[in-house]
Amino acid sequence: MDNPTINPDKVKNFNNYSSHLTVFETLFNSFKINSVLEFGLGEYSTPFFAGRSQLVVSIEQESKEWFDKTRVKINSPNWHPVFQQDPEAVFKYFDDKGMRFDLVFSDGLAQTRCLVANMAMKRNTPVVVLHDAEKIWYYQWNLLNIPNNYSRFDFRCRSGIRKVTSILINHNAEIIEKTDIPGHDRVILAYSSPTQPIIQIPLRGSTIIPSGISLLS
Repeated sequence: MDNPTINPDKVKNFNNYSSHLTVFETLFNSFKINSVLEFGLGEYSTPFFAGRSQLVVSIEQESKEWFDKTRVKINSPNWHPVFQQDPEAVFKYFDDKGMRFDLVFSDGLAQTRCLVANMAMKRNTPVVVLHDAEKIWYYQWNLLNIPNNYSRFDFRCRSGIRKVTSILINHNAEIIEKTDIPGHDRVILAYSSPTQPIIQIPLRGSTIIPSGISLLS
């Protein structure tokens, strides 16, 4: 399938909710990703996955109205939407069936985003992606338990409110290390407590700057 490169810097009427698409495009162009488990149905991410993966399971945790609205918009035989608030029940279901996914995307219920990522890494999911990674305390990303075989890469979008999308990967990390993602800068997130500022440290020659993002937003 021929998919043109998306560059947020050149997108008219940029939407913050689509800032992660170039990150996913890079991952799908760099790795073999046949199956995706997505927490949080997305107007942009879900059609993207459905058009590029052999199997996509999308878990909506928050809004039954949004779930029903999105379900009728996407017509793809490889897409399976599910309304379920408990991620542990989801992982147990697939554990019992002996199923594993190539990629898990954590973009669902705020209280469970970190739990989803930790459960995915515990199962040695090859690629785990976090959306809104700059909101450390709101999504409790400080509780991430990253195994030694995983590498973390944080990419900040240059457009809009500069959302950060994080990649946690347990193989061929050097591919991401050498990759420039269009419209994004690679950063390191430094933080200590909710009362202290979050610092985003740009890599590849940039200077250190405060994130400018509300700590509790």
